[in-house]
This record gives sequence, C-alpha cells and structure tokens, in this order.
Amino acid sequence: MRATIALVVGLVVGFVVVAQSSYAAEAAEPEAAPAGSAEDEAAPPRPERPDDAPPVSRGAPGRVPGGALGALPAQPFGAGGTDDEGDVDEAGSGESDDEAPGAPLRALSCLEGEGGNDTDGARRGVQKKDFLKRHRFELSAHGGYYAADSLSSTYVYGGSLSFFFSEDFGVEAMVLRNPVSFRLENAFKSFDLQQHFQPGIAWNVLGALAWSPVHAKLRFSDRHITHADLMINVGGGQTFSDVAQGFTWQVGLGLKLYLARFFSLRIDVRDLIIPQEVLGNGRNTHNVTSMVGLSGWIPG
Repeated sequence: MRATIALVVGLVVGFVVVAQSSYAAEAAEPEAAPAGSAEDEAAPPRPERPDDAPPVSRGAPGRVPGGALGALPAQPFGAGGTDDEGDVDEAGSGESDDEAPGAPLRALSCLEGEGGNDTDGARRGVQKKDFLKRHRFELSAHGGYYAADSLSSTYVYGGSLSFFFSEDFGVEAMVLRNPVSFRLENAFKSFDLQQHFQPGIAWNVLGALAWSPVHAKLRFSDRHITHADLMINVGGGQTFSDVAQGFTWQVGLGLKLYLARFFSLRIDVRDLIIPQEVLGNGRNTHNVTSMVGLSGWIPG
C-alpha cells in the first residue's frame, strides 16, 4: 500500500515538472510571423548614426517633443531672423515660424514688442511706469463731500502739495475749506425764535506722511495699461473754526491713477478726527471726507 502511494506521488510530481518546463520554453520562443506578412519583406537598412550626433528623442509615438506647444527653439524670440533650420522664411522678413502671429510662444512672452498679434492689442505683461515719483513734487486740487459727525454735511474743496523721497514714501501738506452749519437747530428756532449756533467757515490745515505699499496696473482698454498707486496717509493739523476745540487728526486711503505722463487722477477718503463743541456738548467727532482731485508732477 505504501509503495503504491509513493509511486502515484512520484508520477504526479514528474508530470507537473514536465508541464512547467514546456510552458516556459513556449513563452521564451518568439511567435512565428504568418506567411506573407510585412516582416517577410526585406527591411531597408538603418542608416548609421555618427558618434557625435545629438541624442534622438524616444518619446511616445504621435507626440511632438517639447509637450503640447511643440519643440522650443534655442532662441524663442527670433534672434537672427531665421527658423529652426537656420533658413530665412518665405516672405523674406526673417521672422521664424515660432514668432508668427498666433504661435504658442506668443502667449509666453511678456516683454515689450512681444505677445499677441495685431488683434490682441498692446502687450499685457511687464510695462514700465510713465515716470518715477522719487524726488518729485505733486501739486493737487481737491473737491468732494464732507460728511460731518455733529454738524451738517456739506461740500469741501482745497489743495495739497506733496514731495516723495522715494517711490514709496513722501510727505504732504493740505489745506481744505468747508462751510460749518447746524441745520437741526431750525426745528428749535420755531419755539424761542433765537439763533444759538452761528454758521461759518472752517479751514483745515493738515500735514501727513504718505506711504504707497501697493503698485497696480489696470487695463481699461485694449491698447493701454494704466498704472496706479494705493496710498495710506496718516497725520494731523489744526481746524480753524469756532466749534473746534483742539488738535485735528487724520487717517485715510487714496488711489492715484496715472492717466498720462506727469498727470494723475486722485481719489481720497479721509477721516478727520476733530474735538468739537456744539450747543454745549463737546466730544471727538469723526468727519469722513471723500474727495476727487487732479494732480500735476513737478518737474514735468
């Protein structure tokens, strides 16, 4: 019985070993090509490649080296006026195929004279400022709305002179004029027929430090980029009025749009903190002033 079991096990093991050997031999042997296939035809000899030739890209079939944009030339912006083979273009202009309008490299360019074709308008990338503010004076005229806290809101106008030590920092002197009135008193006059508050004129003589932390570029049209500066102003001064009782503080934000060379448009929002006394009630008031101004730069 034991001899019979040993014989059966030996036969099974031998059959398995022979089957695995046959399967490995069939997998290693190349599949014969059918008669009449293209491989039976004589293939043309492959040309010999010189030793100093550049390496050949072996990317996936159907893909152009260099990605979706195609192969990038060594000088993408056409230095020399030749194409990738060194030949002049058919039109004789010396412009390479990669520089033709609408070519992919146009979308990558951000320098002057590059980027887009005639229908795209002016360049959208790096663009120089019209001028630098450093060591220049700015003379401005302002006008706007004075939203008073305790008194009646009214208009305001004036002027300012600024000097910039650098592109980011400067000093400013400003003079503003606004009427002073208290129209709420009209309701009380109907009882005693007396005028308790006298209307007048207030002069605000102010000084401030100007800081420009942000420079921006705005595109209002297809062919022009407008430069702009975001300004922060902090300072103080004196308000000359019968109701003003102390030092005036100011803090505000401003935007300067450089519309032309040495000419800019200003938008300012200031909070004038003025201690005031109206009809025996004194407190610190916040008077928000919104102004629009035109500026000229000296020397121009």
